[in-house]
Amino acid sequence: MLRILLAFLTSLTIALIAVPEVRKVISKRNVFDDIGGRKVHTELIPAMGGVGIFLAFILSCCLWMPAQVASELRYMFFGIILIFFMGVRDDMLEMSPKNKLYIQIMASTVVVVLGDIHIDSLYTLVPQIYFPQWLSYAFSIFVIIALTNAFNLIDGINGLSGGIAALISLCLGGWFYLIGEHSLAVLMISMFGGCIGFLYYNWGKASIFMGDTGALLLGFFISVSLILFINVDHQLATSNIYKIQDPISVAIALFIYPFIDTLRIFTIRVFEGRSPFSPDKKHIHHILIRTGLSHAASSAIIIFASILFLTTTLVANLYVNDLLLLCVIITSLYFVPLALKLRVNYFKHHKEGKLLKLREKKRAMEKSQFKVEKIG
Repeated sequence: MLRILLAFLTSLTIALIAVPEVRKVISKRNVFDDIGGRKVHTELIPAMGGVGIFLAFILSCCLWMPAQVASELRYMFFGIILIFFMGVRDDMLEMSPKNKLYIQIMASTVVVVLGDIHIDSLYTLVPQIYFPQWLSYAFSIFVIIALTNAFNLIDGINGLSGGIAALISLCLGGWFYLIGEHSLAVLMISMFGGCIGFLYYNWGKASIFMGDTGALLLGFFISVSLILFINVDHQLATSNIYKIQDPISVAIALFIYPFIDTLRIFTIRVFEGRSPFSPDKKHIHHILIRTGLSHAASSAIIIFASILFLTTTLVANLYVNDLLLLCVIITSLYFVPLALKLRVNYFKHHKEGKLLKLREKKRAMEKSQFKVEKIG
């Protein structure tokens, strides 16, 4: 437990120190986040805050992760470092989507093939189905790349990506600790501390953004960690009280917001006859911002909803099997646009009405003031 606590304090401290230093350097180099597209900010804000997260994570792992376990996870660290440098390059000088995809394939292949971190069956979803090795590798690479980019797409408002990553890392770290995998707990908590340190400068009115350096790094780390979670849980004895009977549904529940938002936005774009990857401001977090909520309030609502959804899934895990639980999760996606519609209607009928009244009152006061000045 002490090692895990020290890992958290180390990564938190390094992030708190490193992020403002990164901000100073990149401000002098004029590396700012672009305005427009799917971005909602109107000021030039330094990007590349993900450098601080990376330094906090890597240095904390170097200090507190046992050398033997670190050696076993060396291919995962290779992939993380490769994705990190790709993100730095993209933030400083934009890369083509094709080149970024090639690097993601390379990093994922190293983790899956050499690191032996892959999905080899449908587990409790359909217990009888096992993948041949080539399909296991191909499917695992696809999942890692898909989840990495889905996470990158939610990096649209202050505090959201860092908050979701912190939540997932904390949950996985806590579970790994409970089952006795303390080295993996150190891995997760090191990332958790880095995210919390970054959020100090990114929550609410942000002074720095994580950029692709952070978003792609976190997305890659989380996607690989979820596969690790599923495999470790699958190998646990059924007598273990912390064994999760339906790990696939719980993994989806942990990743629920990027999963829902990406699925929803891709569907909208396809039906509109546009490329699924074309930027816009139709993400769930963008809609919340447009209905009068602040960045902090929007991020807090999404994170709280994710916690609620995860808790519900864990409770349901005790009563229904993985396949049924997955069907319930997919069915529940219907309520997301419904909730958004209710929020938009509320804003139109209440907030906009109040704004119109205030504008009319202001115009009336200006007219009366003009008449007084004219008479005088």
